Amino acid sequence: MNKLIINTANDELEIVLSVQDEIFHKTEKSKLHHNETMLPLLDKMLKDNKVTLKDIDEFGVVIGPGSFTGIRVGIATIKAFRDCLNIKAKGINNLDYLYNLAKKQNDNIDIVAIKGSKNSYFVARFINGVVFKYERNLSFDELIEISQNKEIGMFEKDENLNCFVVKTDAKVLLNYLQLSEDYNLVPIYYQLSQAENEKLKQKNLKIELPAISDIDIIEKIERESIQYNALKRDDFVNMFNNINYEFRIAKLDEDIVGFILVQITDEINITSIAVKKMYRNLGIATKLLNWLTDYAKSKDLKNISLEVNAKNITAYLLYEKLGFKVRRIRKKYYSDGNDCYEMFKIID
Repeated sequence: MNKLIINTANDELEIVLSVQDEIFHKTEKSKLHHNETMLPLLDKMLKDNKVTLKDIDEFGVVIGPGSFTGIRVGIATIKAFRDCLNIKAKGINNLDYLYNLAKKQNDNIDIVAIKGSKNSYFVARFINGVVFKYERNLSFDELIEISQNKEIGMFEKDENLNCFVVKTDAKVLLNYLQLSEDYNLVPIYYQLSQAENEKLKQKNLKIELPAISDIDIIEKIERESIQYNALKRDDFVNMFNNINYEFRIAKLDEDIVGFILVQITDEINITSIAVKKMYRNLGIATKLLNWLTDYAKSKDLKNISLEVNAKNITAYLLYEKLGFKVRRIRKKYYSDGNDCYEMFKIID
């Protein structure tokens, strides 16, 4: 079986050609000029090995994150090959590729980063048994905070970081092509556009009581945000009508972008908190939790607790950042077999 993979997401152009299990691997430094160097290099590789594009059984392309322009060049090229030749093509996540390269070359690596624009980084991190990819690019200070001066796996040397430079590996890339099930070839950028950011700055965030008519939107945000054991519409309706629960929504202008639902006993237990995907990492969840802290103080309640699925890394990291500590771990607590982290925070 013949395979061809193009990686234009990084400064270094990478092409892998596998012909009857024989692997040919070419790399070339061509920052910002992949569109000029990729096709001549590919043409030479095919001719040297006496194959044509029609002989390829499967195409692959790294779909990001990484260079905005480079990603588009690679995807457009592979899509053209796919559509003209009617040959299947799959996408490969650049952070998954980098993490497995780094782990293979240095087993101590648990965090990897790809340099983005404006001194930002695309980051993946091994947490609770899974490789977690942050859904936006992190600032330098944020990367320093989460790395805690441990080595960071990177494609390129960064003089400002304690980094381990990984080497590309054709076999690892081919392995990820085999594992991938992404046939959509949609670019991965993990960040809001500048226009979206500017739009957000002009909006006013408000924390309000919801109406029963808001439940459908709330349930949609829950399903989008919670991968395991998400609440259903009937759950929200029942809790909405229960005096032992408090419910608040976050609104940007008239758009509901997040919510928090809590149960009141001798302490406050967070039943659910979620933010629309495109509005995450903008401080909305933090403001919902700040409202909850003020509410707890007004009721003279000292403890806030919650339960989170060990595999829901996005939520776990948010709670950890906001000062919640793990009180205990309930093994195989959920129906999917995952552990439950019971976390708490004491209100000063």
